[in-house]
Amino acid sequence: MFYQRELRWAEEAEALKPELRHERISPVAVVKAEEDPAAWQGWRVRHVAAPEEVFGRELPRSWEYTFDFGRYCVGFPVFHFEFSGLFDAPFRLEVKLAEVPCELGRDFTTYRGDLGRGWLQEALVVEDTAPAEIRLPRRYAFRYLQLKVVVNSTYQVVLRNVQCDAVSAADWSCVTPPGEAYDQLDRSIWRIGLTTLAACMQECFEDGPKRDRRLWLGDLRLQALANYRSFRNFALVKRCLLMFAASADEDGGIPGCVYPGSPRPLAGNYTFDYSILFGDVLLDYVNASGDEAGGRDLFPVARRQSEIALREVENDCFHYRGGYWLFVDWQEKLDRECAGHGIVLYSLIRTLALAQRLGLESEVAEYPARIERMRRAGYAKWFDRARGYFISGADRQISWASQIWAAFAGMLPETEMRELLRRLVTEEEAVPPGGPFLYNQMVLVLERYGLHREAHALTRAFWGRMVELGADTFWEVFDPADPMRSPYGDPIINSHCHAWSTPLFSFR
Repeated sequence: MFYQRELRWAEEAEALKPELRHERISPVAVVKAEEDPAAWQGWRVRHVAAPEEVFGRELPRSWEYTFDFGRYCVGFPVFHFEFSGLFDAPFRLEVKLAEVPCELGRDFTTYRGDLGRGWLQEALVVEDTAPAEIRLPRRYAFRYLQLKVVVNSTYQVVLRNVQCDAVSAADWSCVTPPGEAYDQLDRSIWRIGLTTLAACMQECFEDGPKRDRRLWLGDLRLQALANYRSFRNFALVKRCLLMFAASADEDGGIPGCVYPGSPRPLAGNYTFDYSILFGDVLLDYVNASGDEAGGRDLFPVARRQSEIALREVENDCFHYRGGYWLFVDWQEKLDRECAGHGIVLYSLIRTLALAQRLGLESEVAEYPARIERMRRAGYAKWFDRARGYFISGADRQISWASQIWAAFAGMLPETEMRELLRRLVTEEEAVPPGGPFLYNQMVLVLERYGLHREAHALTRAFWGRMVELGADTFWEVFDPADPMRSPYGDPIINSHCHAWSTPLFSFR
């Protein structure tokens, strides 16, 4: 549908590929992973030496050291060695990298998760000549780095240094620190949130620098909002929008995620609720950057996603018939139909606002009437007056997701919706979020309805708990009641630095 334009969009996206900033980071301690039932996920690290006690000394034939870098690193590990004696056999070095102690402590051969083991971070280096420097060619994301040699040959080995050549597209000089009104916990949440965002800012906005290392539209929506209030890298957002546009299928639909590449990005995982919010992300970009020309160029893509979304609407109500992925949240027991209606309706509202911003109202002239009908129909079908909440499914389920997206879509008058949201945060019957992604949607909608105090309290309670548990970056999956929770069957495959976990209240 957009074939000729897709080739141009791909070329423009490639031209916007950022030049990454580099920083050399050195370890701060040598540690050992130990099981501890009292620790988060059952593992902790114990300090055993300073790096200087290992560097510069001749090592035994077999050795193992784990280095703690004291902070989260995304980049290329670099090792400096010195060899003496006859180099009569290859040098074999085993490398393991981990974001958190649990991952460091686990034997990767015991992994039984649903996703490919290749995401677990390990490497085997075999050198036939005595190298002064070994640089791993693959980028890794870690705090802990373990080096292991088993039965070296007769030559002597000295480890001179271990470093990470860290990379990011984020420019920290653009960031304004929080004001005096914020306390130490707020500042910690802000700092860790920025670190999370910066780690995910690579050649595109990745959802996780360990896993999946690709661009997801739902993650981009949250990353871009945080970026506008911090690093202000508008070019990287535009590159990502162009990558999605360049990946549209023959029907004009865009994927939920893309794998960076040239001449055109590779598409994958069509995700209904991600794709139809392209116009929402584009509107935020135009408003933040002032790039109206870019908005007009990509407006047909946004309008097409709304047209595709409306195929799932009958009698002005969204019907989830299956056959595609409607994500909404990692909550297994969630009924998604009411939330899906809110997302479709919100996508129309935002695409209309985009058209108005760009002077293109005539291209969506039917939207205002359609929006009003869908609001009325959604209220009539899903709002339970006696319970005071939107319900969904045969079991008349109350969930955070249904209320959040009904609020985004304006399915109640503003004063009534504000009161509903106030009640929701303490409603014991409501199905809660399955992780940080939906918590962030709640923060956004609370802010949208002027409930700043409630948004702040939620941020401190949820993200503050991760701070208390020692987070360096914010985790993809976090259930305070279940440390080992994973949507993928094994917690060591979880990402512990994830785009959708950047706390948006911290960037007000």
